[in-house]
Amino acid sequence: MDNIQVSGDAPKEKSALQTYGTIIALLAALVVLLVGAAFLITNFPKSMGSPMDRGLRCLQDKEYTQAVAAFREAIQQNPQNVKAYEGIVSAYEGQGDEIAALHMLEKGYEKTGDETLGSRMEAMRDSMGPIITGSSATPDPDSPVGEGETARQRQVALLQEAYELLSKKDYDGMCSVDGSDEADLVISELRGDHVIYIPEDGNHGTGTGCGVYQVSGGYFFYYGDFVDGERLGHGVSYWYNGSGYEIYDGEWKNDKPNGYGTSSLVYFYGDEEHRTGNFVDGLEDGDFVIEKKDGYSNTVLTGEYSVVYGRPTEATERLEEIVQEVEAKEAAGEPVGQMLQGLYNAYDNAQTYLDETIYLIFDDYTYMTYYRYGDLLGALGYR
Repeated sequence: MDNIQVSGDAPKEKSALQTYGTIIALLAALVVLLVGAAFLITNFPKSMGSPMDRGLRCLQDKEYTQAVAAFREAIQQNPQNVKAYEGIVSAYEGQGDEIAALHMLEKGYEKTGDETLGSRMEAMRDSMGPIITGSSATPDPDSPVGEGETARQRQVALLQEAYELLSKKDYDGMCSVDGSDEADLVISELRGDHVIYIPEDGNHGTGTGCGVYQVSGGYFFYYGDFVDGERLGHGVSYWYNGSGYEIYDGEWKNDKPNGYGTSSLVYFYGDEEHRTGNFVDGLEDGDFVIEKKDGYSNTVLTGEYSVVYGRPTEATERLEEIVQEVEAKEAAGEPVGQMLQGLYNAYDNAQTYLDETIYLIFDDYTYMTYYRYGDLLGALGYR
């Protein structure tokens, strides 16, 4: 009997070991799952979840560009989503873009009628200065002036006056506005580089209006077409220079002079100069015609020249003719004449120092020069 083994004893011992191993494996797997779940919760990808959830997470993490995109998606899904408008406004404010923030408040209030958005919109309009649109921006006629005037009211008052003058092409009258103490004060108070006023704005910066734009070394006024706050269509820019004024009258696109137009310089003593042709981003580009007038608006000189994106080409053929004419007169012992000699000397100087180009010669031997290392031909504010 001692040699008899009870069947199944060994297998039972093995099964118990397997059971313990399985339990341990299950516990380990559970731990891994719990750790993984905690990791996923902690590192939940911003690309997952609803647009509102994603927008709020990005806004909290100061990822403003992604937040704007997410909130825009939420607004597309539901144009009445007030929280999405509030979120996108906060994202734009985080980027420091008050103009875009105000635009979204205006759009949100228009779409939803929500009073919270409306109040926030009015508060922002009162506090900021980069853009003025709509008749709602016009100050109350009973509001105080002078010391009690707000920066926004000063902007509106200045641009209303400029609007009236420029709409009537009263360029002489604009001299009392451009360069005035009021204009200087408005420029000093700007939070951006420009401010616009559209008296009958029914669509967020679209319509005929007036603006003042700060540029290097000063500022200029614009009157004409706007689309979404951008100069697009036909418009006139104006700058008073102390002895007269300069204007560009023509086509605008991409917020710059683009297309056919005329750049004019008018002096108070009567002389005028008008350059007409194609403009690209504010610079002359192509074939241009120049016309000079006297104090009685009579055309006294005309000429043509070519430009490549602001840089004129030399009047080579005409200069060769001038050189031959002077040398022929000198060889024959004939008097050259003061104007012709002056042009010849200017040509010789340009050839010697290589810093100037003579690009236009009129019939009376007067000429136009271009300084190679800095000059550009174009509209005011872009050359």
